[in-house]
Amino acid sequence: MSLLKLVIAGIIALGILVLGGLVVIAIVGFFTVSFVQWLEANPILKGVFVLVGLVLIIGLFLAFSKWVLGKAV
Repeated sequence: MSLLKLVIAGIIALGILVLGGLVVIAIVGFFTVSFVQWLEANPILKGVFVLVGLVLIIGLFLAFSKWVLGKAV
């Protein structure tokens, strides 16, 4: 049961992260196009950026799900 709560809390936290990311993109949207073009020009840095992003998403998912679970229980 606690694993189910952990997954649900993680999904809620991931939703908050996505909404926060959308707000950040809306605020600095004009920088986004040039940043993506720069990443497309540098495939090695693009791979590093993707790997770091995946690690951050997994780490934040676990951290926020534990935090939300602690607040909910």
